[in-house]
Amino acid sequence: RLPLSPLRARGAPAARERALEREREIAAAEAAFARLPKGSVLLGYQAATHALLMTGVSLIAIEKSRRIGLTWALAAYAVLKAAAQKSAGGMNAWYMGYDQEMAREFIDVCAMWARAFGMADEAVDEEVLDWDGEKVQAFRLKFASGFKIVALPSVPRALRGKQGLVIIDEAAFHAKLTEVLKAAIALLMWGGQVVVVSTHDGVANPFNLLIDDIKAGRRKGATTRITFDDAIAAGLYERVRMTAEVNGRPIASKEEWISDIRDTYGDDAEEELDCVPEA
Repeated sequence: RLPLSPLRARGAPAARERALEREREIAAAEAAFARLPKGSVLLGYQAATHALLMTGVSLIAIEKSRRIGLTWALAAYAVLKAAAQKSAGGMNAWYMGYDQEMAREFIDVCAMWARAFGMADEAVDEEVLDWDGEKVQAFRLKFASGFKIVALPSVPRALRGKQGLVIIDEAAFHAKLTEVLKAAIALLMWGGQVVVVSTHDGVANPFNLLIDDIKAGRRKGATTRITFDDAIAAGLYERVRMTAEVNGRPIASKEEWISDIRDTYGDDAEEELDCVPEA
């Protein structure tokens, strides 16, 4: 069994508690997955995203609702790509969240999928990368194919000279998204794939401008949109309920749960859940 986090026993108490909570969430998800029929682990929109990525489209921008599990699906895709041989389309995968905590969570989820697929060659480890004197902590999962998944915080220079699959998660909230996009898209000259995924953060945000450029034909690529209602229709509530049952945690009825989520977001629901960027 691969350890879920290389830093589990270190760091501040709050960081350790987050790591332990993440372990509990992943363990509950694995237990829930074990209840599912073979071939039904991914929900419809997660599977559709996989299918789109598998077409080989080089640049894809995904506008999504909060908390629908898409990052988990992208972690599964990263594992499949990194575990494959080069002749079968295998490549390194580079993940960027807007902070280190996102990087740690992503690599832990990748480790979960690697266990599920029986594909990991080594345990998660960490490395400190140096760019022009700036130290950046990254987390790595290596495979027998010779490829690896590396998760790191948002540092544009980190992608310079790299090759493979790049996933930029919650892109709209990266402090230097324009520079990150430039660095990521530059690697497409030698092949690879760039996935830019996020909840919206305003119409003038570089993430929304990227989507507009692709839709208008000013930039080659593909876009897809997954709202909260799309996720509900595909079985999100039922998956959340199953995970809650594994944890022994009560959950409201479907109608109450949906109403509570929307009420919690209030005036922000249109942007946060319905993928409509705020003007």
